[in-house]
Order: sequence, then C-alpha cells, then structure tokens
Amino acid sequence: MHTCLQAKTLVREVQYDSFVDQERGLDGWKQLYRQLSPGAFEGHIAALEWDEISLYRETVNQKMENFYRVPEGSICVGFSLGKRLSMAGQANAIGAGTGMIHVADEEYHIFTDSHADYIMLTLPDTALSEEIARGSNPIPPQASHGLADWMLTLIESARQGLAQQPVLDLAPDLLIDRISLWARDATRHRLRKSPRGLMSDILAACDTLPFEKLSVSHLSKLLDRDRMLLRACCLERTGMSLDDLLKGRRMSEVHRRLRMSDPRDTKVSDVSMEFGYYHWGRFSQAYRAMFGERPSDTLRRDAPKYC
Repeated sequence: MHTCLQAKTLVREVQYDSFVDQERGLDGWKQLYRQLSPGAFEGHIAALEWDEISLYRETVNQKMENFYRVPEGSICVGFSLGKRLSMAGQANAIGAGTGMIHVADEEYHIFTDSHADYIMLTLPDTALSEEIARGSNPIPPQASHGLADWMLTLIESARQGLAQQPVLDLAPDLLIDRISLWARDATRHRLRKSPRGLMSDILAACDTLPFEKLSVSHLSKLLDRDRMLLRACCLERTGMSLDDLLKGRRMSEVHRRLRMSDPRDTKVSDVSMEFGYYHWGRFSQAYRAMFGERPSDTLRRDAPKYC
C-alpha cells in the first residue's frame, strides 16, 4: 500500500495490494470485501475531504463481493462509473452512471465485475431533507442531471492540482445543491424493495455452512433446491458462476486470516486446513493463481501504515 498526500488540494490517495486493507480505507465505513476472480489485487481510493463531507473515488481491478454500511449519522450519494454491478434485493444489474442514496441504518450487499469504479459523497444526514435522506432505489443516468460527471470532474481536477481553492471551499455547498435537485427526481423513481429471493437464500446459506462444506452440493441439500437452479440464479444475479463465487469466498477468508495474523505464531498449513484445504500443493497453486502471490508472502507482508 502506498499513500500520497497533497496538502494544498485536500486530496488523500492510497494504492492497495490487498482487499483486506482496502475494505478499511473509507473513514467510518463498515465493509467486508471478498475477491472472486483470480489475479493480484490492485485497488485505489482518492478522497477529497472537508470537515464533515468527503468525496471518494474507489477502484478495484478484480471481481468483488462487498457488504457495507455507511457511517452512522451519514448518508452517501454514490454512482457506479465502471462496469455493471449487482445488488442483493434488486432484480436488475446497476450499470455505469446509475446512482443511489445509501442510508446509515441499512446494510448493502453488492457483486461487482472487474475494473469497478465508484464516485461517492458522504455527508451528514441532516444536510438534506428528511424525504431525500430516506434513501432510494437505483436511479438511471438520465435522471441524475450529470451529477456523477460533475463529482468526477471535481475530484480529478483536485487530484491534478487544477481546482483553485475558492472552488474547493465552495464545493460542499454546490454538491448539496446539485444532490437536492437530483434527489427530487430520485424520489419519483423509488420502488418497493424486491422480496427476499433465491439469491438471498443462497447467500444466507453460505454464511451458515462451515468453509469445508461451502459447495454447490451442500447448498443444494441445505436449501432443497436443484443445483442447476442455484447455478442459474447466481449467474443471472451476479454475472459469475456459483462455483467461482464459492471459491472466491473461501479463498478470501484464507487471505484475510493470513493478512491479519502474526507470522511468528501462525502456520500457513494450519490456516489452509482450517478452511478445508487439505492438499497443500493444490491449495498453494490455487492461492497463487487467485492473488498473484504465495500464501507465505501474504502472511509475512508488513502491516499497512495509515496516516
């Protein structure tokens, strides 16, 4: 992880090489990432910060699963800038330019394609009217009045040192003004939440099964559903196979354990067996294919330094 600070522009930037580090990169957020596609992880967060308002741009190169909550007392206005993502409880994928208001008392769960890119503004929930702060379902780009592009232009011009200080000082008020206009249309498109469906049942079952039984067959037995149906549902809702999703979940937890453990009293073999990997050669090969490094490299990596 590499941190770069630009004092004059209020911009903070961090490059990440572990999703375990990046999930803690947004101040006050509660996040849990899992990597679902093979390859070395590369992520980046840029933050343009004021007293109580922060504008973030976050990118990741791999397919990811993400549970998250916004900070208490805050709301978030976020847009997907990259490839599509899927959100549990929503029937359709969320495409580039689609926006959403996130509120503090809800947990969100998304699946992203590789090379995801987000722009997000967090602000006190008292900064907007109560009607707006209740949150909304995804809003298409045509209803957002170009807000995502404006937010992106602001943070990128600050990163490059092009935005002048008077503009940066006025930006919070301008952002709130633009959100108020955008959210007026957002409330007109608010839909009822989708009922808890099969994908939600699959994910709930994943959280109850021990890792050595995290397989399609065990899910099929637990849910009393046909394996083909489960696979079709996962592919439709997340854009990836159920087998790859389960593999990514298991490997992500191994990575998390190694990343957070002390190498002086931790053995990679013990961690791998704890998560159901009993063949060392196959595990080591699969781990390296997934994360671009050996499990021992993850265990010995220096702890990140935060500013």
